[in-house]
Amino acid sequence: MKDKNTVAMPSKKSLNDIRKESSWLDTNFFLSLSLFFCTYAVVGWSIANLANKWAKIITEQNTIINLLIQEDLLPLIIKLSILFGTVFLSLILSSPLVLITIIFEESINSDLKAFIAILFWSIVLVFVFCSFDYFSDLLVITSSNILLRLDLQKFNNNNSQVLFFIFVMASIAFSVGFILFDFVSKGVVA
Repeated sequence: MKDKNTVAMPSKKSLNDIRKESSWLDTNFFLSLSLFFCTYAVVGWSIANLANKWAKIITEQNTIINLLIQEDLLPLIIKLSILFGTVFLSLILSSPLVLITIIFEESINSDLKAFIAILFWSIVLVFVFCSFDYFSDLLVITSSNILLRLDLQKFNNNNSQVLFFIFVMASIAFSVGFILFDFVSKGVVA
């Protein structure tokens, strides 16, 4: 029997209740998907801007590549290799816990391994400071990957489905970026 004078204690919320009452960002999957898509489209646009210049430089410097690859296919090969490299690197960096535990756990067992780890991270830090524009692009790409990965994992997808979806969406967005660049640049010239 309840006494009229007793005050009801507020019930403790379970972890599932807290997850259900999260902010509006948690329930808006299309926001993270659109940020992800726009990020990769912008990267595709910027790579398309540079790929033709790189192709000209490579063909001028290397006669072997001129014999093996047609001149029209070289920018496409450069774009695809950058796409796969960017997606692969950002997927590795979007789940850094495994990477960090492998590097630090294995590297601090002896003095020589600790010295090599410090030397490696010093070189990485120099690369970050010397080419901050590339690092900032990679940081934005990795952030958008993490955001989309978290949203996809909320839908109870397993890790391989999440990786496949991210790879497909990144490929589509990247392709849209460099197709739009080619379309706009040909429209300006014509």
